[in-house]
Amino acid sequence: FNNPLGCTMSDEKKKAVLELLARHRVPLIEDDIYGDIYFGEERPKPFMALDPHGSTIYCSSFSKTIAPGYRVGWIATGRHMEKVLDSKFAFTLCGPALPQAALAEFLSSGGYDSHLRRVRRTFRDNIDRMIRTIDRVFPRGTRVSRPDGGFVLWLQLPKPLASRELFEAALKKGVCFVPGDVFSASHRYANCLRLSCGSAWHARIEKGLETLGELACALLTRQQRNGSPARRRHRVAQG
Repeated sequence: FNNPLGCTMSDEKKKAVLELLARHRVPLIEDDIYGDIYFGEERPKPFMALDPHGSTIYCSSFSKTIAPGYRVGWIATGRHMEKVLDSKFAFTLCGPALPQAALAEFLSSGGYDSHLRRVRRTFRDNIDRMIRTIDRVFPRGTRVSRPDGGFVLWLQLPKPLASRELFEAALKKGVCFVPGDVFSASHRYANCLRLSCGSAWHARIEKGLETLGELACALLTRQQRNGSPARRRHRVAQG
């Protein structure tokens, strides 16, 4: 699932991408850390499952589904095993042995599938609660993603509200999020932001969203009254 939108590509589009890369002999590195956190009936197929050429290098992790502190992941290299091993040993000789042993024991116990079902229900419930709260407290015109999986929300704020300015104000109140321009190399999405829904729902989270919504409403009102910085510069230039 895409981060930060939470969407995914259809199998037909994935196959088209794979054929394009195969024609140019370019391998695909697939980062599928959110793949097991799906909200539909079936898990979306990864690129690797659709790749007849074996050119996909598949990467995933337990950090999103079990515990972020474990930092244990894996790679299915396809036909690139030798090059991947060379690169791996160039950066690190060994991984954390104790977390790997603990995860291996958990996986062999057969409890991972039932754990994933609970995790998916929890994340979907968190997202639903956050969307309802956002609809209630954020400025009119705010748009919110409806992700197919994962645990992040993408918000598009009404212009001229800038998420960077909102970010600075929110930090002073103890509330944090990711401004939208972090996801662009060309400073786009200045009025967007990403919220995480990865923690268990709590009154403190609801209060934080309410605080963020109040700040957004106040900031938007002030910017609309005074004009955005770009508009002020334009008026000065005209004068």
